[in-house]
Amino acid sequence: MKSLVLSSTVPSGEAALSVVRDPNNVVSVLPGVVSIQGNRVRLKFKRFLLSHDSTYEVSLFTHGSRIVEYKLEDQRGNTLKIMFSLSDNELSISVSYSGEREWVMKPALEAIIEQIGEGLRKEMERKSAPTSGDYSQLISKLSSLTKIIMKSKIVKSEVINLKEGELIDYLHQIIIEFQHYPVIYVSGTGDATFRLLLVNGEVKGVYVLKDGKEHLGEDLLNLLNGDYKVHVYVSLNPKVLEVGT
Repeated sequence: MKSLVLSSTVPSGEAALSVVRDPNNVVSVLPGVVSIQGNRVRLKFKRFLLSHDSTYEVSLFTHGSRIVEYKLEDQRGNTLKIMFSLSDNELSISVSYSGEREWVMKPALEAIIEQIGEGLRKEMERKSAPTSGDYSQLISKLSSLTKIIMKSKIVKSEVINLKEGELIDYLHQIIIEFQHYPVIYVSGTGDATFRLLLVNGEVKGVYVLKDGKEHLGEDLLNLLNGDYKVHVYVSLNPKVLEVGT
């Protein structure tokens, strides 16, 4: 049997266990996933000329209030176990495999435990992003914008031509394209200036400067038209909004 353990400190142990109790946050992020149908997942791993390709049935168990276990077993008895155990605010992730081609699975376990840990971190950051409040005043200030941009990364820069009513559809496409980022900031400059802050897929702040007048809110967005230079910034860390710190 091959096994690995990874331990890390989490801000909230209960929140971490809540995340890992959802199979979508564990099974779907596994490396080597070929397909998922209900509680069955097909995994394929390769090492040099050898490979391990099999369909596993996924079972979820909870042991008390601080241990969550996933057991993946195929028809040949090959078994992959993923266990999460919480002690105070330290979460341990252990991954073990027993069965055929353990030599092939050894490096796969390293990838599995790293990817699960990264997926857990991203999901907890997404959940901790603010979901209420109006950030329109925040993004109206250049000093705040500078701090947000410095803590983010630019992922898109383009010139677009807008007709009245098209900006909302454009923003919807931006949300879909970068949905794995909890914080998205969009700025556009043309006949007017617009700035939008999106948190967990929702518009949480709007600033528009048109004809020398400042507007906070979404009312003017559908009225904007013409050519605009657009920049899109994203961040995985919701603390990017804590510009006062």
